[in-house]
Amino acid sequence: MDKTITVDQLATTDLRSINEIWLGGTHTELCLWRGEAVFTHEMLSEGTHDQNVRRLCLQLVDPDDQAAVAHVEVIVRERLEKMGKEGEFYPAEEADTHQ
Repeated sequence: MDKTITVDQLATTDLRSINEIWLGGTHTELCLWRGEAVFTHEMLSEGTHDQNVRRLCLQLVDPDDQAAVAHVEVIVRERLEKMGKEGEFYPAEEADTHQ
């Protein structure tokens, strides 16, 4: 299930159940962070592994504004570190990007 919040709400939002954090606006969406997913054999064989992904979308007026993105990234990194959540920032869409 996806949840959309503003950057101001980030400090009080529980990120423990979130698997992905996206920056969204009117034109572009950027995956800021993706947690390490744990899939069971049943989820993979049934094709339901994507159904359990919980995405958080942070509304930014302009996701192409590098200063705004950097500011949000600092907040997200601090929150995730305090919660002990691991993952990857700016994950590549393709599994193997070194060809």
